Amino acid sequence: MLGNTTYLVAGSIRVLVCGILVCLVFLLSACNGDPRAEYREMRGQIQRAYGANDYKKGADLAERGLSLAVKTLGGQSEHALYFVQAASANHIALGDTHNAIAALKREISMRAAAGQTEDRLQSRRTLLIKLAEENGDVLAAADQAIAVARGINMSVEKDPQPVYRPETTYPTELYRQQIEGDVEILYSLDEGGAVTDAMVVRSTPAKVFDQAALKSFRKWRFTPMLNADSEPVPLSGRTFTVAFRLGR
Repeated sequence: MLGNTTYLVAGSIRVLVCGILVCLVFLLSACNGDPRAEYREMRGQIQRAYGANDYKKGADLAERGLSLAVKTLGGQSEHALYFVQAASANHIALGDTHNAIAALKREISMRAAAGQTEDRLQSRRTLLIKLAEENGDVLAAADQAIAVARGINMSVEKDPQPVYRPETTYPTELYRQQIEGDVEILYSLDEGGAVTDAMVVRSTPAKVFDQAALKSFRKWRFTPMLNADSEPVPLSGRTFTVAFRLGR
């Protein structure tokens, strides 16, 4: 009988403690508000600001939301990852290249830490490469090109893939005459995938598009080659064909 009484008392205490905890949670939520509800509201505000082209407001809200989410939920939380990507998007839309590059670096780092696969990160890396190249930040561009190469296991048996390819200017007179062509280029790359040497080995029509192709191609960046230890190495003796096609 005593054992049953003890069991009932212990059970009652557990129920009482659970009830107190539930009440405390309710009271805290009532006093401080549900932080997740606040995050959802901030996300809505960011979307409305972006839709209204108020990118400065959107960036400020995203940075504030990111700071709060990291402190309360952690950097790998769904809200934190949303805010960090929203910050990148708004800085890019503002044309604030310096902050956009920093925001993209932070976003990629957080998404990688959260376990996102490299194929999901590749589009963000190539966007960062583009911004870095256009802003003269060759180190950032090279770092991201190497990361892309590692993500696709860029061994020496594979052909390098362009990760930054500025638009090639179509010669005005050739465009007017509706002439198309191809230029095959023999090239070399450094450890960061930048073109260090380029020469025309074949073109059709001969020599017509050569200068336009070379002028653009020398600014390209590729995925660098990786050795057996996944370290980037220089490459030479590969070819790439630049095609000039009229829009149809």
